[in-house]
Amino acid sequence: MKDDKLGETTKALVDDGGVNSISPSLFTEVFDAFEEAVVITDASRRIVYVNSATERLFGYSKNELYGEETKILYADENDFSEQGRRRFNTSSKIAAENYRVVYRRSDGEQFFGLTTGAVMRAKDGTVVGFIGIVRPARSTDQSLDTLQKIQNITSDVTLSQSNKIERLLRVGLDHFGLEKAIVSRIVGSQYTIDYCVDLKGELEPLTTFDLSGTYCVHTLSAGESVGFHFVAKSEIQKHPCYTNFKMESYIGAPIRLSGQLYGTINFSSPSPVEPFCKDDHILITLLSDTVSYLLYKKQSEEEMKRLASVDGLTGLPNRRATMERLNELVDQSSRFGNSLSVLSIDIDHFKSINDKWGHAAGDLALTEFARLASEVGRKTDFCGRIGGEEFVFFLPGANLEASQKLGNNLRKRLAITPIDFGSGASTTLSISVGVAMLENGESPESLLARADEAMYKAKQEGRDRVYLASHTIN
Repeated sequence: MKDDKLGETTKALVDDGGVNSISPSLFTEVFDAFEEAVVITDASRRIVYVNSATERLFGYSKNELYGEETKILYADENDFSEQGRRRFNTSSKIAAENYRVVYRRSDGEQFFGLTTGAVMRAKDGTVVGFIGIVRPARSTDQSLDTLQKIQNITSDVTLSQSNKIERLLRVGLDHFGLEKAIVSRIVGSQYTIDYCVDLKGELEPLTTFDLSGTYCVHTLSAGESVGFHFVAKSEIQKHPCYTNFKMESYIGAPIRLSGQLYGTINFSSPSPVEPFCKDDHILITLLSDTVSYLLYKKQSEEEMKRLASVDGLTGLPNRRATMERLNELVDQSSRFGNSLSVLSIDIDHFKSINDKWGHAAGDLALTEFARLASEVGRKTDFCGRIGGEEFVFFLPGANLEASQKLGNNLRKRLAITPIDFGSGASTTLSISVGVAMLENGESPESLLARADEAMYKAKQEGRDRVYLASHTIN
């Protein structure tokens, strides 16, 4: 309820007499659905009504509170007296306003509460009672500290986007006092953990669940932040996430990316916590928006990196990405003693295709070659374009015999696959292939040079063939 509406509501409730003349069922109808605690007193500050949220927050039953002074709720009797002097008195002229004070639960535990208080008046202006709406509030220092941490993390240029997300999850855990933090990816009914921080080490990224078995199904249904501080005493106590994992507390919010649902950010624990307040919901919404921005930045960076490493015509890795991959494979093979073979490939008579049918036909020939080459290789093989009509294959774990076989399979496939240039014009491709296998202590440059030399030998001997390289060039 907005503060400017509180006065109107209280006036409507007492227009026909004092608060004691109002049926408790009317108070229940108006206030029992509130998430915040609502306390109504008579003019002497004795409690005449509390809603269910008050019972949950303070730990008292309604019967224990009715007739008591609100002093029973304060941690410090001086605060009770000060609030009575400032606003809760029959001479009060203060309109509804927010203030913070320390309260005490029935078990003696204290908590910081944000309260909206107002005077209740009859038609003639006589003060007939008071109303207070209370919700737990983080201390101002804690909230400001959390916001400062979020700002520091998002502005740190030395951190990757993924590292920023993980650090934000830790900030959320500290703020909410919970145990598990997750950024999920939701597709249909599948819930996948993208990022997580689990203080017990029970969850890992890429773990999947059925969405209906997570509390996030309620978050998506609401379309906004949702929190449960004590599931065992809530309306969702029979939810699979509670019956299977005994998760007592949860707060989560949807993550939207480019206008579409991406997943959720959520925090949970097997232990109940204080009821989540409005500030908590504001914070998790801020975290959701921040993570959404970081995910967008991460996707943009990955796309830029992909475009920088892909040949624009064929879609294969370009020369830069190809050489980086060769260096990685040579390093892995040298460390683990695995074989590695390289095929250097050149399309025969490619210039004649450009000369006869034009550069568009040449481009089509290159893209068709790339498509067929990608289909011939194994999933573990790597095919890249070095430049012009020159391509390479890297075959981890393959010896010369297996590499020669792949080269010949590609030759045969090209020979039976005509390329249609339109207007009845078509051709097939042939290739010259050089094969070299990594030798002990050999560098990537040497390995590729031997494969190239073998490819030129294949051309010299008539093209359309596979030629095996000699030993290491000294």
